[in-house]
Amino acid sequence: MSCPNCGGDEVSFPVPDAVSDYLPDERPAATLCTNCLHVSPADEAPDEYPDFTRVSDAFPADGETGAVFACLLALLDRLVVHRSDAEQVATEAERRGVDVLLVLDRLAADDGLDPHLDLARRRRQLEQLI
Repeated sequence: MSCPNCGGDEVSFPVPDAVSDYLPDERPAATLCTNCLHVSPADEAPDEYPDFTRVSDAFPADGETGAVFACLLALLDRLVVHRSDAEQVATEAERRGVDVLLVLDRLAADDGLDPHLDLARRRRQLEQLI
């Protein structure tokens, strides 16, 4: 699959049950672009979680936890609209041992990525919420 935003490769993943209620789309899966980090809903979920370190070493190594973090990226795109949802997903990621702000810093500094949103700015905004 290719990203509708930049044409890059995408990683498909099932949306974890723990965060599905906080996403604006009710589909069972999503895709994450390995280049621009754009997250899109998908109709068909793969059987297993992918290795998100394929996108960046900054991602959590555990597949389900990586999917939770990818769902957070989807909400950061429109943080003003999804403020409380983003807070809940970030809290779930932290409950799983992820330092959300540190991962955002590392993704912003990753030269192999070309994020479609300003991760440093979104990080500052998210920091005020959590």
